[in-house]
Amino acid sequence: MSEADDMLPGLDLRLTEEDPDDLYEHAPCGYCSCLPDGTLVRINQTLLSWLGYARQELLARQSLSQLLTVGGRLHYETHCAPLLLLQGEVREMSYSLRRRDGGILPVLLNATLRRDAAGEPLVVRITLFDITERRKYEQDLLRAKEQAEAQREQLRLQNEQLTRTNQDLDNFVYTASHDLKQPVNNLAGLFGELRRTATFNDPAAAAMMGMVDEALQQMLSTIDGLTEVVQRQRQPEPAPTETTALQALTEEIIRGLPPQPRGQEAHFTLDFAAAPALRMARTALHSVLANLLSNALKYAQPGRRPRIAVRTARAPGATVLRVQDNGRGLDLARHGAELFQLFRRFHPDVPGSGVGLYLVHRLVHQAGGQVEVSSVPGEGTTFQLILPE
Repeated sequence: MSEADDMLPGLDLRLTEEDPDDLYEHAPCGYCSCLPDGTLVRINQTLLSWLGYARQELLARQSLSQLLTVGGRLHYETHCAPLLLLQGEVREMSYSLRRRDGGILPVLLNATLRRDAAGEPLVVRITLFDITERRKYEQDLLRAKEQAEAQREQLRLQNEQLTRTNQDLDNFVYTASHDLKQPVNNLAGLFGELRRTATFNDPAAAAMMGMVDEALQQMLSTIDGLTEVVQRQRQPEPAPTETTALQALTEEIIRGLPPQPRGQEAHFTLDFAAAPALRMARTALHSVLANLLSNALKYAQPGRRPRIAVRTARAPGATVLRVQDNGRGLDLARHGAELFQLFRRFHPDVPGSGVGLYLVHRLVHQAGGQVEVSSVPGEGTTFQLILPE
């Protein structure tokens, strides 16, 4: 027993006695040998089975290039064969063989050139691998890529159409709000003059006049809201970011807030120690804070002095700006999904256009941040703006 046999104690020794001819004939790949001019002189049974030929139909009767498709034959004779002579081997050349029944067999070809003692070409040994499944997979990938490109082009065209439609809508809304504002202002002026000069004997007239005045103010508020939204969306590009001191900006906004009834003046707490400044477009930051602070006053709980706290905090990679009030609060389980939608109002008894929170959400997201809200009806609301540093 040989040393090699001692190393294989658990194997059936018959497995080590394979017939080399059988291995060649029934290998899982195609083998063939050609003369330097390409004439086939040897071919294994695997390749014959793939192509559907009998051995005697090919040996000494056809060359390898004759089994290739027209394009493959041209490439083999002008590129592969010269390269084989030059460097003695070629690797992973992709060709298609013609079967006897006219079908096509995609293969990868590896070849080596053997020379005689004088260095003259003697025989070309070729190995062929069936890549039918691989070719099918590549074709599937190509079709998927073409479909994806077609869909991407379709989406691009749809996006262009949507952009044009949005621009048209913006132009329409801007023009409509601009054209409506003057007639409504004129109507409000005429109504004011009517209230000043006319005398009404009907006891219900005063209440009706108040309702008309409230409706006019609501119309003006909605028109102003529409104008502001469209102006924001019509800006060609976002305003440049800058570092803005929060204390000075917030105090400036507070000074511009509407005055409150005596005894109901809001108490503001400002604490920016954790982050005294924010990097954001100043106009956008001003609009965000102005809307949140004016809402905190507008939706104060009747009979309770408004207390509004504006603070900053640090978070990983971000600065947090919190605006907290003790006002009416919101039922987030009921209204949370539509909180930042345009023209949504949740306290109908309080005048407003439903634009403020939409703008807050839009401007914060344009700055790369996000808005979180917590609220308890009757106790108050906290808006938390998380902005990247």
